[in-house]
Amino acid sequence: MSVVLKRKRARRCAPRHATSIAIKAMPFIVATFVSISGCSTGSLFDSDTPVPRSYVLAPAPPAVNAAPAPVDVSVSRPDLGSGLDTDRIAVLKGRHLDYYRGVRWGSRALELIQNLVVDSLQDQHLFRSVTPEQARVAGDYVLDLQVRDFQSQYSDRADVPTVRVAMVGRLIRIVDRELVAIVTSEANVEAQDDRLSAVMAAFESASHRAILDLGAKLSSVVANDANTLRAARAEGEPATVQ
Repeated sequence: MSVVLKRKRARRCAPRHATSIAIKAMPFIVATFVSISGCSTGSLFDSDTPVPRSYVLAPAPPAVNAAPAPVDVSVSRPDLGSGLDTDRIAVLKGRHLDYYRGVRWGSRALELIQNLVVDSLQDQHLFRSVTPEQARVAGDYVLDLQVRDFQSQYSDRADVPTVRVAMVGRLIRIVDRELVAIVTSEANVEAQDDRLSAVMAAFESASHRAILDLGAKLSSVVANDANTLRAARAEGEPATVQ
């Protein structure tokens, strides 16, 4: 009889002991939860880290009264010089490559430049169409593009930077995969002031000059290649069954 009573008392005492531990632990759990919540809210929503400003470049002004050549040109994603394949805006001081703080391009430089070349050349109406290569539109030529310079540069003798843009284009005839010509283009534009808005204006102006010069050279190459393209097309066509 005494054994049974002891077991019943043990069962009654165990829950009371567990409850008292839980009650004592609750303030610590609540405090920990509030502390974690406070840290999470502060890091996700109340951050004082400044958001970088993003910049884009507008295409070159469109041409008027142009007579486009009856060919279609696609533009590759460009190969960029060392340190330029990024969304950061490059600045060169001597041989030291750096980047402007707190600002970015609106996309990676290779995407920005490809779109700028495609839109600018299309608006010049030099060719029937100009498209990015990844669009996989059937065409006559592909422009394999390399960008050697796309940066702001400071020299020891100047208080304002000069923006330098230099491009190399390899025009390839698609029907026979022949390299037709290699054309180069470059432009240097000094910023009006040592302020970021002036530097961006210089980037846009230098890009326009380089792209328009590139387009004019490509137009001349395509005109000279017209007969060869026509012959290559005819040779590439399947024979007609009699």
